[in-house]
Amino acid sequence: MATEEPHLQHNSRRAFMQQLALCYMAAHMPLAFVACSDEEQSYKGSGKIPYKVWEEMLMALQTCPDYLEGRMKALVASKDAEAMYNFVKNEIYLMPASNKAIGQIGWQFKWGIKGVLRYGMATPREKAELLNQMYSNAGFTSKVVYEHTNITPEEAMAFFLRPIQRNFNLDVSKRQWKQWKEALNVDDSDFKMPGQNIDASQAKVLADKLWNLIPDNENIRRTNFDLRWDNSRTPTVQFEKDGITAYAHLFDPNISFGKLKNDGALKEADAVKLNDDTVEINITYREAIHPEKEVEMISGNWKAMDLIGSQIHFANLNGLDLEQSAYTPIGSLRIFTPSLAYQNFDSPLEVMQERSFVADPFTLEGQKIQLPDAQTGSQSPVVVNPSSAQLLKTIDKIEMKALPVNKSLVKLEVRPTNADGQVVEGLQASDFAFADNKQPIQVLMESNRRTPSVLILYDASYSMPKAYYQENMDLFVTSIEDKILENFPAAKVDKWATTSNLFTWLLKASKTSYDLVVFATDGHNGDVYEEKNLATYQNGPPVIILNVYNSTATHTINTFNKMAAVTNGSVIDAEDQIATIERIVSHVNGMDIPPYTFSFYAVSEKNHEVELQMDQKRLRAKAEFTLAIDSSEINQGIIGIYLNIKVGKTQVKRVLAGWDPITQKNQAPTNADFLDVKSLILGGLSFYFEGEGPTMATSIVDLLKYKLSTRGWGEALLNDDLETAKIEFEKGGYQYHSKPMSLLAPLDDHVTDSSFTFASGMRVCIYKQQLHIEDKKTIESFDFLPTSNYVSFAKDKGDNFRINLVKTAQLAIREAALFDTSTLTLLGGIPLVERTNALSNNWYENLDRNSTDYMYWYERIYRGDGTIKIFDGSGTQTAFWTINAQGELYGILRDDTGGGGSEEMIAELNRIMIVMSIYISIIQKMGGVNSIGGMALSIVAVYGVTLTKLYAIVCESIVIMDTTGMDAKITQALKELAFNVAKTICYGVGGAKLGIMPGLDNLISFLGGTTNPYS
Repeated sequence: MATEEPHLQHNSRRAFMQQLALCYMAAHMPLAFVACSDEEQSYKGSGKIPYKVWEEMLMALQTCPDYLEGRMKALVASKDAEAMYNFVKNEIYLMPASNKAIGQIGWQFKWGIKGVLRYGMATPREKAELLNQMYSNAGFTSKVVYEHTNITPEEAMAFFLRPIQRNFNLDVSKRQWKQWKEALNVDDSDFKMPGQNIDASQAKVLADKLWNLIPDNENIRRTNFDLRWDNSRTPTVQFEKDGITAYAHLFDPNISFGKLKNDGALKEADAVKLNDDTVEINITYREAIHPEKEVEMISGNWKAMDLIGSQIHFANLNGLDLEQSAYTPIGSLRIFTPSLAYQNFDSPLEVMQERSFVADPFTLEGQKIQLPDAQTGSQSPVVVNPSSAQLLKTIDKIEMKALPVNKSLVKLEVRPTNADGQVVEGLQASDFAFADNKQPIQVLMESNRRTPSVLILYDASYSMPKAYYQENMDLFVTSIEDKILENFPAAKVDKWATTSNLFTWLLKASKTSYDLVVFATDGHNGDVYEEKNLATYQNGPPVIILNVYNSTATHTINTFNKMAAVTNGSVIDAEDQIATIERIVSHVNGMDIPPYTFSFYAVSEKNHEVELQMDQKRLRAKAEFTLAIDSSEINQGIIGIYLNIKVGKTQVKRVLAGWDPITQKNQAPTNADFLDVKSLILGGLSFYFEGEGPTMATSIVDLLKYKLSTRGWGEALLNDDLETAKIEFEKGGYQYHSKPMSLLAPLDDHVTDSSFTFASGMRVCIYKQQLHIEDKKTIESFDFLPTSNYVSFAKDKGDNFRINLVKTAQLAIREAALFDTSTLTLLGGIPLVERTNALSNNWYENLDRNSTDYMYWYERIYRGDGTIKIFDGSGTQTAFWTINAQGELYGILRDDTGGGGSEEMIAELNRIMIVMSIYISIIQKMGGVNSIGGMALSIVAVYGVTLTKLYAIVCESIVIMDTTGMDAKITQALKELAFNVAKTICYGVGGAKLGIMPGLDNLISFLGGTTNPYS
């Protein structure tokens, strides 16, 4: 380290925060070519700027007193036993291990040594174990023992009420600070980190306002925190120093180094009891056909202690590689593989793989894709064999039909024949190459053998005859299936129970890709035919109507004939069930079943021409189709995605996107619900887990580690080595957001000389990103889950409830500062009312029962859950405040999230660029150079999944992604890559304020680009 000039030794928090602000701002700086200074520096990083600067800053942060892990390592290296003792005793807060009492001080861990160093808080046993570990690592003989003490509850409280004033400074020379600023071309004179300069007095103003709205607030039941100390199990460290046995009592500030508190008997300490809480995440969905059924999409479970300081990313992989993502229309994506990817900056790849989960692929219609394997055998509609070039040569001609099914879903029927007119069987997905309007498309092979698919609808009402009711209906379907399978071993026979709304269910069936629909009904109809649906009925599969009573009633016959006419179907008398089965099976056997079927999503143009090429373009076929553009018609797909998360014993449910089966159960799902779901699938969400809040230096270390993790492909791009950049990027990477970092920071003044506030549970938040393509907007939102269970206690029998209310109100203030929408901003200046007062004044009974908000208010406000709720007395704003029994405050938005959100319009969605991030429009929200193709994808894979194994599409054997004729587009995509990586790395809090970046213009022009978005 350079010593020719004094280092900065500003022992003020203000100077320290200025230093950290530069580190934070630097972590958002772009890639740029800047000449390095020849001056000697205090820290010597490697490589190119900004990586060199980030590396040097990371080194410097190891010296920061606020970075406790680095401080611990330095003290161990010093082998100064007393300095280590003072560090653990005086610079680490003591915290309880329970939410109601100090807990089992002798053996209980909360978040372990990792948590102690991350948060600067420790249970009594964790304090002792940390010092024991430091002594052992320094070469001392050391162990934890139990000391017998006589500590009173009053004394114990004083151990907690000890605010810590760390010596805030970074050990960096003035010269190096100057070099960093110059290298990054930044001015930090007026820069502030988000969430760290909020006026804490605002929290008290909010808390006082809400407190005054609580009826009879002076008589709120207040629980006393149990501060009784287990005097027979006070954990103390016994160690050898200079051949003498000494002791380290860590709790009473009046006990000096080397001494016991009471000189009482010692005994061996019990084994440590680790925190055995677990975290379970289960994500489910509902689809439009059967919205009452909830289907699992993916689930995973982890040990809570393994998650602190880590993230779990829910992402839906699209299976595209770098080149394909450059030109694939985003509207054609339909097949996704859900993943829950574990991320920790200090974990090896193998550990992250073990703690990550991947589930079966699914389509946007809610269909789970079952891959062909040895177990399914002959029953699979797709038979996977080695593709044969010789087999392709036998094809003389190919024919293709394109059949619009529902909105953008299109079914393709392909018939390849040889010179004798015989169907060529055994072809694989890779033998086919499709394009729609000359755009490459992602196509799913539904079958590569003659595979009829039959849907049987049956009226489940009591008026149906016994032969077609309940278990007898099951036998009827099974009999049909068994007979069809005799000729078609891979045939698919499904059944749906319906209501008596015959045309409604007929319409649902017409939006499917089945080859045949059979509808068993008694003719009692609860709805009417609508002419506007004629095209949908006729585009769907033919329908056989089963007249289960052989009815001759005029109204019944008229209904049946209409149903058959609009669906190109027929009506048969079905009272004789055996004869009916034979007629249905005979019909199926006589159908012209195509040997190969595929399906894909067409983009929004009305007129389409799909082209098929095979055998290196030797064979071609074309088919035209027209999409019925009706934005009001609901997609027959996923209409809701839901979260069920269990943290320890606390269970939380959320509607992540789309239709809410609770507050909207009196409303039918709409197309807007489907689009909301699609926007989440294209975006994703990240779970952030903390015990307490990490120290600010620790948070910036995390941010720098994230930025440095991009070094493999970032420096390759700076060196104009695009191929290496591509290879390095496709290995996977991390994802990290700055807003959760700010929101999960520790509460200000959570420890004073009169009160103590701590999170007795795990702090969990969700950062959600949605890309609404159709509406041309992006949405980000943040959700504090009610798992932290903040608790406060104070000396002199202070008001624990009100203290907790004031302290946790800080979180609402932070949300309002970082997001456009929050409970604080929505309810600011509005007359509020508390729930019990509202109910006593018949507030709920006066609501309009026909209002779409009626069920919302019923579920959120009228239905009590033991918390205090304060909301808009006019009922205009649906956000509200909730306060639990301990006084912990949450602001709740309409979608039930405890947080905030922001929405931004995208001026020209089709100009979203190729970038190395989830979606540039979600995280960066910036435009860019022209993309290739209509609404091109802005993602390579799902950036943030660290696992290489997750990047290959799970169902690659049946998903076709053609790259024919795309060489020029790939070249252009790679040229734009460096430009977009610069944006991805750069954009952060400073964003558009960064100004001209020296050297970036040269880099962009060298790669063939012309536009620098920062100039």
